[in-house]
Amino acid sequence: MKQAWIAVFVTLAAAPMAAQQAHVPIIPNVIAPDTEGTLISVTVEPGLTNSKRLRSSALRKARTAMHNGDPVYAEDLRALALAGDGLAAQRYVRVLQAGKAAANPSDLAYFSAVAVGTGRIWTIKTMIAAMHELDPETEPRDRIRKYIQVLYPHAWAGNRLALDAVVAFNGEGRLFGPLSDRTRDRILSQSEKNGDGRIELGMAVSLLERARAAETPDKDDLAQAYRLLQRVKSSDHLAVRTSALNLLRLMDRPETDGN
Repeated sequence: MKQAWIAVFVTLAAAPMAAQQAHVPIIPNVIAPDTEGTLISVTVEPGLTNSKRLRSSALRKARTAMHNGDPVYAEDLRALALAGDGLAAQRYVRVLQAGKAAANPSDLAYFSAVAVGTGRIWTIKTMIAAMHELDPETEPRDRIRKYIQVLYPHAWAGNRLALDAVVAFNGEGRLFGPLSDRTRDRILSQSEKNGDGRIELGMAVSLLERARAAETPDKDDLAQAYRLLQRVKSSDHLAVRTSALNLLRLMDRPETDGN
């Protein structure tokens, strides 16, 4: 007989069915981040820092024009961005957003990633929004590797938008693939450093959802969920604290006949 709380907590969030069968469940984003920490920037790679690396004299001239504030053709910005120029990538993203060149989510995500990877954090929201529109089955693997290369260092540095993106794109059928134990532990470790408890709450909800779906709830899942909720029940984040306390209250309720 299941405890009464199992049927009640699901109003907070529900993990996809694919995650319920996985060894490591998907962590849902239950509560959005506040603005603190969303502008933490990491220079993953310096990018193109010297025009001498460009083989084309036309591109060298275009790069000089760009730095002088002169107009540059969209195709030249794209070529410079493909060569690793973060400023050109950021400006090309703006061209795509303005509809001055044919845009698609993959290009928006990729060229935003080039910009963010060279320290231009202002483009991270565009990058993540575009990534949510990508098809994991068709997105080129080299571009997915770029997204991982850029997002993970930002997430581990405390950027909450990046951490939420790492959470969102890890999982069965998602852009980054199944969530590993190592990545899950790193996510929870970073979330503990951030201190708001949002990710721990999401993990607890995912474990509880898996328990709710099972004919016999897994005691280890329930114990882990309980420990996670205990960790965040004193969070400074009002929504996290309230949700955790409500779930703990339900979990502590004795078994009944379902009333």
